[in-house]
Amino acid sequence: MQEYAHIPFQKNWRLDEGTIFMLGQSESIVQAISSAPIKPEYRKHLLVVSLRKGARATTAIEGNALSEEEVSRIDEGENLLPSKEYLQIEVKNVIDALNQIRTEVIAEDKAFVLSPELIERFNYLVGKNLGDHFQSMPGKFRASGHNVVVGTYRPPLGEDVTPLTFRFCEWMKEMFRYEEGKQSFSEQVLQAIVAHVYIAMIHPFGDGNGRTARLIEFYILLRAGLPDIASHILSNHYNDTLQEYYRRLDLCVRAKDLSGFIKYAVLGFRDGLKGVLDIVQMNLLEMSWHKFIYDVLDSKKATGKTRAIVKRRRTLALQFPVNKWNTPDDLVISSGILAKEYARLSPTTLMRDFAELERVELIVKDKDKYKGNIEIMRGYMPLRKTK
Repeated sequence: MQEYAHIPFQKNWRLDEGTIFMLGQSESIVQAISSAPIKPEYRKHLLVVSLRKGARATTAIEGNALSEEEVSRIDEGENLLPSKEYLQIEVKNVIDALNQIRTEVIAEDKAFVLSPELIERFNYLVGKNLGDHFQSMPGKFRASGHNVVVGTYRPPLGEDVTPLTFRFCEWMKEMFRYEEGKQSFSEQVLQAIVAHVYIAMIHPFGDGNGRTARLIEFYILLRAGLPDIASHILSNHYNDTLQEYYRRLDLCVRAKDLSGFIKYAVLGFRDGLKGVLDIVQMNLLEMSWHKFIYDVLDSKKATGKTRAIVKRRRTLALQFPVNKWNTPDDLVISSGILAKEYARLSPTTLMRDFAELERVELIVKDKDKYKGNIEIMRGYMPLRKTK
């Protein structure tokens, strides 16, 4: 087998202080996301969005131009126009693969070390049913005579792919010791990124190498304990910074050093996790806000203490957007629940309810518009010195 200097199966990277710090931050954010209670229906929504974003991003990197709306329609079982059928299959393959891997790793607790068989299976999942739109046999390593060129990069010869992939899997075991159960979270994130780069450099298949590499990365991160609602963040990062993604991969080959790519990936990972945490924290705030509405309207502070009035005002308060100003009429018209609630009541009753909610500080007014006063919840948070 020919030797390839840029694929040394050695620790050809160095983590600077900034990267180490970001890995530590990432672990802390993951713990915060994982410990936050989320309403089941909202958690399901976040998971669906995450998997769709991940599927769209990883296929977009390879040139698939389907929109977010089209990816959502595919995931809901719709078919696109015949001219987009192969693009639909590409995306559907990845969505199915992400869901399958998630089920195996999280629901069934089937998490294994990397093996040639696993890598071949992932490639089969991304390439199946694509016919001649997938330029190789899905799930089959390149063999002797099957050489490829990717831009200016010449991957290893076809005859060297199988021994290189076997050597890669053995090196992964020796380097990262997953089977010993002693990996830190940071080491597992590092393994996911390194595995991604090595698959890209070995380029073991005639097609689908990028998608396969990112599936492997996804698999290792889920295995490490990454929350499934954050599963899309690295593919999103690569797609959002596509020119830099390819530049960093190219530097790995030319410099024979993975340090730059690792730092680039960890930065996107950390920032993506922050975005997920912001969403989760907003959900927690809204859950607390809804409980606060119940508490206030059930307290002695509220007036109109018949059960029907309290229930009606609670419904009104719960329907109030917290991030958008509305006139009373606009709010009632836009909400089927409120339209039904106030259909037989006078405008005076509606304005009396608005006035009461404003008095108990559940809503705030600006000229003739109102919104939910969720900011009042900030006063119940722990105090801390601001910068």
